[in-house]
Amino acid sequence: MAIDFEKTPEELGNQVRAILGVPQEFLTDEVISSPVFLKQAETYINKKISEYTIEQGSTPEELLKIGYIYYVCYLLCLGMYARLPKQMDNVNTKTILLSIDWNQMALDMLDRCDEIVDNALEDFQDEDINYGNTYAVLTDASEYPNTTI
Repeated sequence: MAIDFEKTPEELGNQVRAILGVPQEFLTDEVISSPVFLKQAETYINKKISEYTIEQGSTPEELLKIGYIYYVCYLLCLGMYARLPKQMDNVNTKTILLSIDWNQMALDMLDRCDEIVDNALEDFQDEDINYGNTYAVLTDASEYPNTTI
């Protein structure tokens, strides 16, 4: 079942920037809301949940929407070095943003996304386990002689 991940550009932008710690001047709503990023994130999450039926408004759906945001962050991190200007007025901001290992952060975002999606689907996976009764059949030892001695 596909989930509707629609958010306003401002809302999504604020959430992504809060996670990445990047000011709006370097990561605008237009960049974050690019269909290139949003479609990839939507496809990634929907492929993972294709076998499940997720109810609207449920906790798993909300978790999947958070996973979607982290996947958008993952995609944005991969190109962050190129997005950051080489000259910045604020030396502190420049030092902080240029010292971040954006490739490592991208991997962290992908790990968080996968962890959140797994947590959302955990309830469904538990239902597939069959906790039926099992019985051991005891036999006379002479039926199966131990010839290794």
